[in-house]
Amino acid sequence: MAQDLFNYYKHSLSNGLCSEYKDRWRACHDNKEQLVKLVMAQQSLPHFIHYCYNGMGLSKEYIQETFDDYINGNAVINDADGVDGYTYSLYVGFKGDFKAVVDVLSLMWCNNTNVTVETSKCPVIYVGCGSRVHLSLDGYNCPHIYLFDDSKVTIDDADEDSKVVIYKYSDKAQVELGKYCLADVKVFNKKLKL
Repeated sequence: MAQDLFNYYKHSLSNGLCSEYKDRWRACHDNKEQLVKLVMAQQSLPHFIHYCYNGMGLSKEYIQETFDDYINGNAVINDADGVDGYTYSLYVGFKGDFKAVVDVLSLMWCNNTNVTVETSKCPVIYVGCGSRVHLSLDGYNCPHIYLFDDSKVTIDDADEDSKVVIYKYSDKAQVELGKYCLADVKVFNKKLKL
C-alpha cells in the first residue's frame, strides 16, 4: 500500500473509522477500482472530502497521478452504495465544462468548472476542497448538493420548475444564485458529523 494511502487509513482509524469500513478497506486496499468505489459511497464522501481538505487525507496530486483512470470523466463507477444501477463520478482538480450524467457526483479542488445537469436528472452532488463550481440546470431538475469547507456553488441558470436543496457543512461555504436561476432553492446549515 502506498504511503499516502496508509497515512490516510491510519488517520481514519485514529479518528473512529467504523469496523465495517476497516474490513472493506482491508479487502480492497490493493485494488484501485474498489478503493474508488469505497470513497464514492455516500457514507464515505463527507469523511474523504473533509480529510483531504484538512491535509490528513490524500493530496490532489496523489489522486490525479494514482487514480487518473477513474477521475475527471475517464470512468463511471457503478454500485458504490450497493444500489444496483446507481452511477458515480469523481472530479479532482478539473477545469472546464461537462454534463452530469451520473446519480452521484463529487467535485474536489475544481475551479472554473461548469456542470450542466440535463433535463429530469436529480443527482446528488458533493462539492469540497475549495472548489468553485457553476451549475446550469436544463429543464426540470431536483439535485441535492452537499457543500463543504470554503467551497462555492453558483447556480447560473435553472428552470422555474426545478427544485434545489443545498446542505452547507461549513460557515465558510458559499451559495450564489445567478440572474437566470429561477428555481426554488433551499439552503440548510448542517453540522458535519464524522
